Amino acid sequence: MSDFGHTPVVTVIMATYNRSNILHYAVQSVLRQTETNWELLVIGDHCTDDTEAVMASFTDPRIRFINLETNVGEQSGPNNTGLRQARGTYIAFLNHDDMWFPEHLAVCLAALRTQQADLVFTLGAVMMPDEQIVLSGILPANRYNPVYFVPASSWVFHRSVVDDVGEWYSYKKLWLVPSHDWLRRVDRHGKTISIIRQLTWLAIPSGARKNSYRERQSREHDYYFTELSTNPAFKEDLMTRVALAFSEKENRYEGVGMIWQGVKNILKKQVIATGFVPLELRLMWQYRRKGEGLNYLRRMRGLPNLNQ
Repeated sequence: MSDFGHTPVVTVIMATYNRSNILHYAVQSVLRQTETNWELLVIGDHCTDDTEAVMASFTDPRIRFINLETNVGEQSGPNNTGLRQARGTYIAFLNHDDMWFPEHLAVCLAALRTQQADLVFTLGAVMMPDEQIVLSGILPANRYNPVYFVPASSWVFHRSVVDDVGEWYSYKKLWLVPSHDWLRRVDRHGKTISIIRQLTWLAIPSGARKNSYRERQSREHDYYFTELSTNPAFKEDLMTRVALAFSEKENRYEGVGMIWQGVKNILKKQVIATGFVPLELRLMWQYRRKGEGLNYLRRMRGLPNLNQ
């Protein structure tokens, strides 16, 4: 399954745990990329289902599967293993329950080369359980702000960023989730982060779906992958829905709503000046112990708490 004679331009790292019934959709979305000079490292967090058999069904030599001997319980462990194994000049992450449109890597790599950025991220459609769509990646002034959560599936970056910033921190050290913390550290190290205003990925977040792991939910993934891979009009239709949802959100800020939003923005700036982000302070108040926010997400997914 490994092609060690091939030096990839980009390494794609995919952490996974016991979701073999949807994992193959994420893998197939990598195989469908128009940029073909990649390697895919799928890192199992000590998977105990049939993930290994599913990965063995992919015979493409650019794909490697590594199953960790012990379970970490969150993405920092598998993703750090992937970073150490990566051979590409550039690195991308793809969550195992997300999917890329075929042009994702090509768009990001072109931007990295032409904009002299250290890291870029694109726009994404986050599909919520109530059939609402959240547009991810649209930020004020079109620049990164650590107040906002930017999913790792949207990033591509030069591997030298890891040399300067370091690996992902364990959830045990953090109030925020490890991916949010890592991107904030990239920003604090003075790295150039650019936003590419193109829709190139789709997410069906497990943390928003009760018992998604326990029940091995896959209906939405079945539907959206079929649409993504067979319906030529799917992306255009999705962009229309996203635009309508974004427009409705903007309209809520008219009048009193706009005044309140301005007040919140001022408060956010004051919080950021302390070195924190508002979400971090909320998690500190709500859970009183680092890592408990992640345990909440695990319970939502139908997984047991991690030991602190």
